[in-house]
Amino acid sequence: MPVFKYRTLEQWQESKRDLWADCDDPRLPSRIRTHWARWSALVPPGLPRGVRKYRSTEEAEADRARWEQERIARIRAERLQK
Repeated sequence: MPVFKYRTLEQWQESKRDLWADCDDPRLPSRIRTHWARWSALVPPGLPRGVRKYRSTEEAEADRARWEQERIARIRAERLQK
């Protein structure tokens, strides 16, 4: 990641404006798709989506152990098919 030095506050503000896209920008959908694709590559498959509530830490740990075992089983099955 490059490091930039700004001599004035105006230079910094102009550089921040360059990062934002207007809602009318025709490139916006492709930028969003690219962003989602990058993040989906970072999230491991089988990770539960959303927010979950638990009554205790034991219940949360049991749920995590369950989906980790499911993920391990899925990875093993994929490797056996190759």
